[in-house]
Amino acid sequence: MEKARSAGIAVLAIHNSHHFAALWPDVEPFAEEGLVALSVVNSMTCVVPHGASKPLFGTNPIAFAAPCAGHAPIVFDMATSAIAHGDVQIAAGKGERLPEGMGVDSQGLATCDPQAILDGGALLPFGGHKGSALSMMVELLAAALTGGNFSFEFDWSQHPGAKTPWTGQLIIVIDPTKAQGNRFAERSRELVAQMQAVGVSRMPGERRYREREASARDGVSVTLEAFEGLQRLAQG
Repeated sequence: MEKARSAGIAVLAIHNSHHFAALWPDVEPFAEEGLVALSVVNSMTCVVPHGASKPLFGTNPIAFAAPCAGHAPIVFDMATSAIAHGDVQIAAGKGERLPEGMGVDSQGLATCDPQAILDGGALLPFGGHKGSALSMMVELLAAALTGGNFSFEFDWSQHPGAKTPWTGQLIIVIDPTKAQGNRFAERSRELVAQMQAVGVSRMPGERRYREREASARDGVSVTLEAFEGLQRLAQG
């Protein structure tokens, strides 16, 4: 934050990194301090590029956060795949089907069975060629620019133990006061108000804020099966 405030922008390039689930915690704290933050991470190969027949990219998420006057920061965290890999695992655990267009099986055929995706299948990018292009951008920014592995470069057979692919992460933090003084947060609020005026009922991150507030008040609800699984893990 000190570097961003003095220079107007700060960039952190990390290699030998790992895709660590949620990416929003890396950017939200900057927005709470009045800064704008963007981060990208590439991950293990599990996504078939648009027009291809085999997986090459990772889920390659993008997270963004910006301050908003009189409002919680605007924050989104999204995979460039049609669905997050963790959501596929959750659906498989519950025995649920996925919507069409989420992934393919081990033969490269479209499937709505999450277990088929996990058993040698792969995910698809969201939005066809558009999501695929964004995923390629993440590979370039998070791996090529940082010196980390591309999603496809890591050799799992040579790495027993912890599944860390040594990929990369890029974080860009901007101080908007250098260009807009203190008006940026007000402008953010103006945009939010206009979006709500045309019918947007939920802003990015709003559900997360509500669920976080409920969890802080009521605790975190888990199924008995998940709780017992956690106990087994804790016991070794």
